[in-house]
This record gives sequence, structure tokens and C-alpha cells, in this order.
Amino acid sequence: AYKHVHNDVPPPSQAVPGIPPYVDALVARATARDRDRRPADAGVFLHELRQVSNALAGGAAAPERTELIPSPTAMVRTQPEAQPTVTRGSRPPAQPARPAEKRRTRRRRGPLALVLAVLLIAAVGAGAWWVGFGRYTTTPGVLRLSQAAATHRLESAGLHVKVASPAYSDTVAKGQVMASDPAPGDRVSHGGTVTITISRGVEQYPVPDLAGKSLADAKAALAKIKMDVPTPTQAWSETVPKGEVIATAPQAGTVLRPGTAVILTVSKGRQPITVGDWVRKSAAKAEQTLTKRGLQVKTEEDYSDSVPEGKVISQSPGTGTLHKGDTVSLLVSKGPPMVTIPGGLRGSGVDDATSKLEALGLKVETHRSQFYAGLGYVISVSPGSGQQVRVGSTVVLSLF
Repeated sequence: AYKHVHNDVPPPSQAVPGIPPYVDALVARATARDRDRRPADAGVFLHELRQVSNALAGGAAAPERTELIPSPTAMVRTQPEAQPTVTRGSRPPAQPARPAEKRRTRRRRGPLALVLAVLLIAAVGAGAWWVGFGRYTTTPGVLRLSQAAATHRLESAGLHVKVASPAYSDTVAKGQVMASDPAPGDRVSHGGTVTITISRGVEQYPVPDLAGKSLADAKAALAKIKMDVPTPTQAWSETVPKGEVIATAPQAGTVLRPGTAVILTVSKGRQPITVGDWVRKSAAKAEQTLTKRGLQVKTEEDYSDSVPEGKVISQSPGTGTLHKGDTVSLLVSKGPPMVTIPGGLRGSGVDDATSKLEALGLKVETHRSQFYAGLGYVISVSPGSGQQVRVGSTVVLSLF
């Protein structure tokens, strides 16, 4: 086809010396690349062919200068029975033959001219057939074959094989031919090249393990495998630092198609826990609540003149927030301090007993017993000796 566009058909005289130039001219005119130089229609071409045939039959030689084949316009005006015009030549004109001899010469040369004309037409037709059809074969079907099987089939058909870069396919299994160029059944030159593309199978990727990755790195990793990343969710985490990925949904290792949404859960850091103010409140309630919030509670007890027993005297930290597992220290009141009524008070003087009790922070009241004689000795103590009483309590002394 390239030659047909860019090159002229060579004259027959190059292959068979002695063929007259007007035969070459007929071939050149019939196969001219410029359509304006070719015969206008089949009738014009038939007329020109008859002229050449008659010239061959009459033994016409090549003139020095003439247009052996008239232009299409002149050919239309020329009568079909007109003889070809032969212009003046350098040789003297031949003696006219007698009518009988002319008829014998025409009978002898007529078949030859016909054969030459038929061969000429056949040659032109064969050339056109080769350019348009003969040099092509049909591309064998190799779709869904393995690369080895496809290569064998194509090479057996006399074709060369080129393997293109593999590509993904939703319908053709991995390792099989998914496309060929030319396609199966299309024309390809004898000995030409067919390019085949091998399937990589369905395009899909496993979700990578992104736990502990920064949000930016996680998004980049998912973009690399063509996944969609919606707005991440956020959650508190006691183990994953703030801004890092806690988990993915679907979870790592799940095989997905490109474009599937992968939701990232990103850490907000450790969850803050409010301690609250528990001073002068129930220590038992404080410990229960703080433990439920995930905090450790450490308690100590002490006497307090101002905080009732079982209530919180103080706490550390006093307010604010902590994190899970942190410790809150509570100081719990045992109430006012306790003292023991000393022994040896009975039989002692009232002043001595009073001094000892007041030194312990106790209050002292005295009463005359029914046996009071005015001597000022203690005959009974209430509460009695050895008993525990709160500081500030009153001890009653009975006197004799």
C-alpha cells in the first residue's frame, strides 16, 4: 500500500525488453497515482486498449515524439474505429502492403495482441490484488491462552510475537492473553508482528497494617493502592499517641478492589478523667466512683476535730483531670482523737485526778456521792479507767 501511494508502477519493458513504449504508456496511464491522469471511465480505457492492440497488430514502432495515448478528452471525441496516429519518424515510410497481405498480417498479429492485452490486464489485477489482499493473512485467535500457547500458535502461522506490558482484567484470568493487536480475525501482513497483552488478573490489594502510622502516612499508603479515604473517625486511646492510627475498617489484610472506602480511626490521645472534689464527702463513695472511672485510690485515716468520721479530710490531687491508672490519695477522718481514761484515779484527791484528765483533753465534772463526807477523795470515775473516749469528752468524778 505504501508503494502504491508513493511509487509508480514500473514499465513492462523493464522486465521484457522490446515491448513498445506505447504499451508502457498505457500501463503508466492506467496505474497513474494522480486520478486526473487515469482514463475517465471504462469506455475510455477500452478505446485506448483497442488503439494499443491495433498498433501492435500493425507492427507500429515507437515514434520519436508523440503522445501515443490521447488525453481523456481527446479519447472521448475520437471515433472507436480510428487507427492510432503515428507521427513522422526518421525512417522512410514503409511501402503499403497489398490488401491480401494486410489481412494475413492482421490475422497473425491479432491473437498475439490479445494475449499481450490479457496478460497486461492480469498483471495489473494481480498487482492490485497483492497490494490490497494477497500480502495479508488473518490473525489467529489467541485470547485466553497462556503466553506460551499463544506464542506457539502465532509463530506456527508465520507471525512474530511481541509481548506488551501486562494489564489488569476483570474477566481474563491471570497469566492468560487478554488482548492482541491486530485483534483475532483482523488482517496482518505475512511475517508481520502481533502484540499480545497478558492479564494480571483482577486488580485488588490487601489493606496494609497502618496501626501506629501518622494520618498523613496512612493516607499516602492507601492512595498508593487506589483506595478511597473518607474523613477519619477519632477515638481515645491509652496506648496509641495522639494523631496516630488506631485501626482500619476493613481491618488490615482484607483484600479490596480499587476505589473501596477504608475508614481510619485516629487516636485523640489518652482520655482525661475528672477527679472532682471529695473533701468532707463520703470516703467510701469517693473510692467507688474514682475506681469506676479507672483511677487508683489510696486511702489513709486520721483523727479530725472538724471532719466527721468516714468523711474525706483532704485529697491529692485536689481537682483537675488524670488519666486511666493514675492514683488519687484520700485522707479519711476517724473523727476526733481518742484517749484512754487512766487508772489510779479512784482514791486519789480530786485535784490530782482532775489534772490528769484535763491533761488528756478531757473535761471533768465532780459530784458528791451519797457517802460524801467532805474529804475530797475520788470514789468512782465515769467512764471508767481503761475506756476510750474522744478528746473533749466529759469525765464525771464522784467524791467522798
